[in-house]
Amino acid sequence: MSEPTLYDFALIKYGDGASPTEVFTQLCGITGVQISETAETQSRRVRDCAKPNKPGVRRIKVIGVDWTISGTGVTNADQRAVIKSTLLGKKVNYQVEYYRDDDTDGGELLGTDAGTAIMTTNTMNIDVEAATTTMEITLEGEGDLVYTPAGS
Repeated sequence: MSEPTLYDFALIKYGDGASPTEVFTQLCGITGVQISETAETQSRRVRDCAKPNKPGVRRIKVIGVDWTISGTGVTNADQRAVIKSTLLGKKVNYQVEYYRDDDTDGGELLGTDAGTAIMTTNTMNIDVEAATTTMEITLEGEGDLVYTPAGS
């Protein structure tokens, strides 16, 4: 039997912008990662010139591709200042590393998506009565989101 290789967990990391070697730091506390890549399209109807009374057929043109990364998890007071001063509303290089659970502390890296994005939302929910302290972020991508398989 053949089965797919599953991503068991993912980490979102942000870059420090250093050159030539940028250092990436994990957004600790983010445990759920969602990635959405969308082809933006325009459609139009084109009629057959030999059959002018026949309804036109749809033609689709891709006009762009965009991507968004969302992360959910728990709040982390240790990184609040960095989010406010360095990430929120700023163009930053991000990486999403995908891992397989291989029964080690770190997991097995399967691949990485990388691109420049702006953190457009940082929502925290701190509710003492419900004993919850959650956080959600949204990263709106600019340019390409480039995937590199591990070992490449």
